[in-house]
Amino acid sequence: MRVAAVFIAITVVALAITLSVDVSGVTSWAVEQQRAFQNQMASAVRALRSGEAGAVAALLGAAGAYGFVHAVGPGHGKYLIGGVGLGTAVPTTRLLGVALASSAAQAVWAIALVYGGFALLEVSARRMTALAENVLAPASYLAIAFVGLVLVWRGARRLARSASPARPHSAHRSHGECGCHAHGPSPDEVAALGSLRDAAMLVASIAIRPCTGAIFLLVIAWQMDIAVAGAAAVIAMGLGTAALTGLVAVSSVAARGVTFASLGRSSAVPLMASTFQLLAGFLIVWASLVLLRFAI
Repeated sequence: MRVAAVFIAITVVALAITLSVDVSGVTSWAVEQQRAFQNQMASAVRALRSGEAGAVAALLGAAGAYGFVHAVGPGHGKYLIGGVGLGTAVPTTRLLGVALASSAAQAVWAIALVYGGFALLEVSARRMTALAENVLAPASYLAIAFVGLVLVWRGARRLARSASPARPHSAHRSHGECGCHAHGPSPDEVAALGSLRDAAMLVASIAIRPCTGAIFLLVIAWQMDIAVAGAAAVIAMGLGTAALTGLVAVSSVAARGVTFASLGRSSAVPLMASTFQLLAGFLIVWASLVLLRFAI
């Protein structure tokens, strides 16, 4: 009963916060800023084609800014990064590394997809965009949903372990081997995002879908014979995206840290940690399915 009460309470609070936040204003602002930076990129591309001084710097700056504001909108794995930060005991630096690696991989994948498609397969720009939106985007959302299911499974397993009756101490057991409530981070928490497999799964699930803005820029760069500058601009765009997802990573880890610091050495810490992981997994799956619905 105690487990159910804690889980229901946290779920109600999370849903209340989610439903009370009006994101329409933020979304509108992001769309306006994206349009403005798209115009700046188009102007910089024309200036670069004409050989004007400072055109490369202007293109890189506009692309980086576009990547940041574009990441405010749906996608780019923000909810996955944030959910992992809230639901697991992952160090800030490690989650920042995943945020940077996923954005960089997304940029490199866009370059390989567009330039490879043009050079090797002679794919049209329309088919390239359709591939990204109709195939790769749903695949990315499904992959992210799978990561959420992994968090749900791990959280449920730890929750069941936390709720199980404590086993009696044995005189021959060390303090770390006792069967009572946790005295510190559990092995699952210590290993959270600790394996290369886990990190690669997170990076790949985000990077599967290339940014549509990156594809658009690369198509123009290829057609105007400034492919190198286009690739550099897409890398800058990825760094802009990483800046936003990095902020989400730091914020989520900090929020988790403050929450558990307020509990001190309470015996409820293992129960709350398990519940957080379970709830974060559910929220990641829910967000992925919502985005998948709009993508298909």
